[in-house]
Amino acid sequence: MNLRMAPQLNRKVWNILAGTFFTRTALFMSVPYLSIFLTGQKHIPLLLTSLILAVNPLAGVAFSWLGGTFADKLPLHKIILYTPLIWGTVFILFYFADSFPVFLLLNALNGLCYSVFEPASKKVLSTESLPEHRLLVFNLRYTAINLGCFAGPLLSLLFNMKMTLFPYVILGLMYILYGTSTMFFFRENSYNKHNTQSELSRSLLSLWAIRKDHVYLLLLAGMSFSFFGYSQLNGTVSQFLSNTGTLADGTRLYSILLSVNAIVILTTQFAVLRRISAWNPFSVVLLSNLLIGLSFLFFLFPAAYPPLMLFITVFSLGELLIGARFDALVDELSSADNKGLYFGCAEIVKLGTIGGPIAGGGLLGIFGFQAAWPVFGMLSVITLTGALLIRAAGIKHRLAVPHLSSIKKGPQ
Repeated sequence: MNLRMAPQLNRKVWNILAGTFFTRTALFMSVPYLSIFLTGQKHIPLLLTSLILAVNPLAGVAFSWLGGTFADKLPLHKIILYTPLIWGTVFILFYFADSFPVFLLLNALNGLCYSVFEPASKKVLSTESLPEHRLLVFNLRYTAINLGCFAGPLLSLLFNMKMTLFPYVILGLMYILYGTSTMFFFRENSYNKHNTQSELSRSLLSLWAIRKDHVYLLLLAGMSFSFFGYSQLNGTVSQFLSNTGTLADGTRLYSILLSVNAIVILTTQFAVLRRISAWNPFSVVLLSNLLIGLSFLFFLFPAAYPPLMLFITVFSLGELLIGARFDALVDELSSADNKGLYFGCAEIVKLGTIGGPIAGGGLLGIFGFQAAWPVFGMLSVITLTGALLIRAAGIKHRLAVPHLSSIKKGPQ
């Protein structure tokens, strides 16, 4: 696996990758600080703030099947164009919001836009690249995300934006510009031209047929626990560090941890990818769950730079393995006709992201900000539960390979 393949990628793929970088840079200038802003500036209670954070993935999960269906049955170039325009407008409205119901509504719309756009963009990456290049393509997308993750918090610190929602205006403008740029890269109307009612009905039958793909369902169930653990970085960890009395400037340390998270991933990603390229993909995502779950044990030590740096390093490696393999694994489990649906339904893993902020916020509310061990100890145990389900999916896949293809094709 090497980057010399990259120039062979076409302009649609490069547009998705470039847009991912610029929009994620603006995203990481704003979203990780939302919970701090809501509690510190808007004085919204911790539990209500957790609900605002949780409604985003809830909407994403609720409409994931719809986004996947759109990606399979509607023109992709229209989804790629219009969704960012609407999405950008939603982000700009965050700047003018001033109450819990409005923030709740806007973050729900944020999740809805995500559920429509993500399956379409991932399907473009899959269909517009050769099969032997797809693992690289999904990793380049992950690289673009992490470049944004690295640059975003640094820009937020540089311009001292962590206590204002003005970065959401920048984020919205970036999405609007991105949507506009797609008009120059997706001119052909060659995607999904046959949008008949019978095809939409057939898509619903395909959704019903997914219930037979036990490997896929077990994988999603297990990965939801991984995302439960992953979601703690933007919720529980930020709240703990910004409120614990053992740190002089926990908010600044949190920004540093976000940047270290990106540095670890960016500097090790392709070396790790070369090492794991021959591994069973189920083993890769299993290891990712173990690393994320075990990383929380570093909070059992007194809050200080060394254990927190060890936490973010182990956590980042676990996150890296998800990014390196999960989307590509979903691509491998799906058929050409149902890729959008499989990518869309894969958003079910965000159930973990819904429960994560609520569970983390609830535990902080019960035990307080000075008792890390019961909070992060319990979060560790819950996250590691997913390893059992991922292991079961890997075993079932090994046994079921001969007849998996008939399931993936859906109803004929």
